[in-house]
Amino acid sequence: MPPLAAVLSLLALLAAPAAHATGISIPYAEELGKAVLHWGGFPTPVGPVAEKITWLYNMIFLIIAVVFLVVLGPLTYILIRYRKEKVATPATFSHSLRLELLWTIIPALICVFIAYESARAMFKIRTMPADAVNVEVVAYQFGWNFYYPDASENGKHVAAPEPTQNDPEISLPNAPRLAKELVVPVGKPVVLHITAQDVLHAFFVPHLGIKMDAIPGRINYAWFKADQPGNFLGQCAELCGSAHGEMFFRVKAVPQAEYDAFIAAQRVEAGLTPTPVAASATVVVTPTVVTTPTAPAPLAPVVVSASV
Repeated sequence: MPPLAAVLSLLALLAAPAAHATGISIPYAEELGKAVLHWGGFPTPVGPVAEKITWLYNMIFLIIAVVFLVVLGPLTYILIRYRKEKVATPATFSHSLRLELLWTIIPALICVFIAYESARAMFKIRTMPADAVNVEVVAYQFGWNFYYPDASENGKHVAAPEPTQNDPEISLPNAPRLAKELVVPVGKPVVLHITAQDVLHAFFVPHLGIKMDAIPGRINYAWFKADQPGNFLGQCAELCGSAHGEMFFRVKAVPQAEYDAFIAAQRVEAGLTPTPVAASATVVVTPTVVTTPTAPAPLAPVVVSASV
């Protein structure tokens, strides 16, 4: 990001509460969410969750950088200008109400602003979107299982296949490594149902902004949306045993047509038809009121006269 854009972003961010209250759009906010400001920051974000986290991180980083310069500048000047060799008689004042109010109110407002934006980001991240692809993530020592409940039926689970080729990015010359792939469609939200079957694990994909604990006996939820195709490396981020460092996996975002073909192939692998069987039309039966029929009136006796 150019320096001017960064400065404008910071000025806009400092005015963000008023802008949100009045419905005014914040300039450079979108760019700030997609930018990597320095080498120690997050990787290039992919999708709204990662962009929101990156935006929050960059915003706090810029505020801290400005605060650092504002404090360091006067402090350096005071140390040089008022050192003992330059000032024979020190000043006798001890308070400045204006300065004390200034350096109390401004940091308090900055903290309130950061808390406000953090709460907005948390609300966005923890609100599961509707009409999403559901994926069940089960961690174990030392690997992952991915299931697609939306495509499963009749007690047969559609799952991600086991990897058959070494992953070139994480394999070493004498240590080949495999990474199971979680295939998802591009441009559609994915809700993860994360758990573990033995010990604590954590599902972590930096590019997508996901990091969620996998706890035995409990289901944690997270979501993401990949806005572009890609193959994103993930790993376990919770020390879980001797082979914790080998728990890699990948999230592969593909176009919708390729995702549909993948699901069809995995349904066949699970013993199902390539596409779900169309459900028969639901027959709505209108309930009727059953009444006890009234007993018929007794018939009058029939008199038959015989003629002589």
